Amino acid sequence: MTLTASEASEWLFLISHQPRPDVPEHEAELLVRLSLALVLSSTSLHLAPNGDASVRKWLTDMLQSLESNTGKGRDLFMSVGMHLHSGSYELIGPLLSDSLGITIKVTTGHAAKIQKLWSAIHNEEQIVTLSGKIPVVMNLSGDISGYLPIHCISQILNSRTPSCPPALFTWLPRQLREAREPVHGALCELINGGVKYLMSAKGRSAGITGMGEESIATLLTEDKNITCRVLTFYYLLLYRNGLAELKQKNESQRGAAPLPPNYPAELLGEDNAKTFLLHTKRKREAYTAIYPVFLRLLITQFPYLCESQDLLLEEEAAENISKLSQNDQNFKVTSYLENIYSALVSRQEPKAFYLITQMLRRYHPYIPAEIVARCIPHVARLSFRLQNVFTKLWEKSAALSPQKTWLHSVHVLISDTISERDLWSNPLLLFRMPKDITATTVGIRLLLHMIRGYLSLCSARITEVDAVNPRKSKEHQDNQTLFLTLQNSAVVQVLLDLCEMEEGERAGEGSGDGRSIDASTQHEINALIYNFIHDFFIKNDGLSKLVCWQTFKFSQVEGVVNGIPSIHVASKFAVPLLQQGSLQKQLFSTCLLSHLAVQYPIPQTLGSCTEMLQWALTQNSELSTVWTILSIPSLLRIANIFPPLVDKITQLLAIQRKLVKALDMKSLMAKIRMYSETEESLKPAAALDTAFEELATLVLARMKGT
Repeated sequence: MTLTASEASEWLFLISHQPRPDVPEHEAELLVRLSLALVLSSTSLHLAPNGDASVRKWLTDMLQSLESNTGKGRDLFMSVGMHLHSGSYELIGPLLSDSLGITIKVTTGHAAKIQKLWSAIHNEEQIVTLSGKIPVVMNLSGDISGYLPIHCISQILNSRTPSCPPALFTWLPRQLREAREPVHGALCELINGGVKYLMSAKGRSAGITGMGEESIATLLTEDKNITCRVLTFYYLLLYRNGLAELKQKNESQRGAAPLPPNYPAELLGEDNAKTFLLHTKRKREAYTAIYPVFLRLLITQFPYLCESQDLLLEEEAAENISKLSQNDQNFKVTSYLENIYSALVSRQEPKAFYLITQMLRRYHPYIPAEIVARCIPHVARLSFRLQNVFTKLWEKSAALSPQKTWLHSVHVLISDTISERDLWSNPLLLFRMPKDITATTVGIRLLLHMIRGYLSLCSARITEVDAVNPRKSKEHQDNQTLFLTLQNSAVVQVLLDLCEMEEGERAGEGSGDGRSIDASTQHEINALIYNFIHDFFIKNDGLSKLVCWQTFKFSQVEGVVNGIPSIHVASKFAVPLLQQGSLQKQLFSTCLLSHLAVQYPIPQTLGSCTEMLQWALTQNSELSTVWTILSIPSLLRIANIFPPLVDKITQLLAIQRKLVKALDMKSLMAKIRMYSETEESLKPAAALDTAFEELATLVLARMKGT
């Protein structure tokens, strides 16, 4: 801006005089901002008499007034000062333009001249110190545009100053109380920048602790302002996630700065997480600035709340809640559920089915978990149709309050002495569920739902960062990973046992009616468990290998191979398992490989079978004979699927047929009896040669195609 000498004198006279007391506050504020824009953009003010001295005096008066409550335009002065001190002259023009709503151009040379005057009066540290006096924006929402005080705070956080006073984090709670929907993007960026500063080396060396625990607890109880509560919860999640990443980074560095203190886990309540997740999902457009990150952080801290099935139920719940009629709002859920419970106890199946169906149609945001849990033992005695519809009711209750529903269910089915801490520290306690419950599809569905949730919760709690604890070594982390893997493996082993129980073995102990599982129910249970284990193997790399190396019952192998698609990778480590010294593992590996050959007749499986036979041909001990005899069914399966291997199998049988005559029959039969899972393999010595001849004949017949 170019001015004549007279115009420069008039402007200097105008800006150097305080406005009259009767001038409105906002007009006085605008005059100060216009004056600052004129000083920074005009290169002609020095043409006026004593122009440079007048500009210096005005700057001195204005900057000194910032230290009192009488200073106008404090946020704009601070932001301009930060740009001047950092040498970012090109950002000053856009900043003034946003603040005033008009185009302001600032030349680099003139800005450098003003910077010298500014530094002589006010340094960068003084600007940062005064940040706590910046006023908050009342009713801040995304509908408000232009330059705002929160932009000034962001500039201070991103500045090169070596320290940042705690006043910045006492200002943030005051601004959060004024947050409204839709959320302002600058406020979200400010929260992100604040957490980033706290995790930076600059923030840690300054010893800044962020917002206080009392302030956060107070903000989370702002009943009339859910936007404030959501953003405060977002800050907590972001802080804890940043702390976890910082800890992982510091473990690989020596002499790293100490970690900032962590907030107590009690501030992160499950009810809050559920409420805020549902609220942000329903009003996703109002929380566009944080929703993707907010959802990711929730999955990290509360993995059991974000299972795909629960998310679908939440979407349905959100739609139903928004459509509640006046009759639905007056709907008495507790009394209605008591009627369902009474119908189940008296085995009035049509009435119970009708009531549950109506309950699902008139869905209410509150479902008493304790009543739903009491219904489970009675539902297990009724038809599959009723079990299926009740499972939907239980899952919706679990979607609203997972841990509460799980805990009440455990108290009803197992023991009321088991606490929530016991369950997430040892999820295997869930397998104490009565056999008459696990003999039903509803019992298995509920069991798998709770197992998935408590395993995720256990993993999240074990790996949770606690700054109070000393720095954990790599060995400690490896032990944690090993513990979780072994726990997952134990869960898979117990679930496989539930898939393979003889009819009548899981009789209803609790009911005393001696019921057994029919074939269709067992088939449904197996399908549910196999699907669960399949997902488990995909999410936990290496778990399938560990389960196979631990081995399980031979009678379970065929069902596992047919029902769990992800087990096909077992062909890669079946041969290394053969090379172990344990005969039990060798027999298991052969059985597994033969069923894999039937299910997956591909080159990779053919190669593994070939390696297995080559290994067997090099063995000539008594244990190798036991292995051959007990593996005859597996060898025949392989010969039937892969005809090129018939020659090797025939050669192996011929060698073992000769070797068997030279061995002590009594010792041989003792070992066969020890490792055999069926009575059919316990043949007398006289019949053993006949069995080998029949097997050889069968193999030769298959080879000839007869």
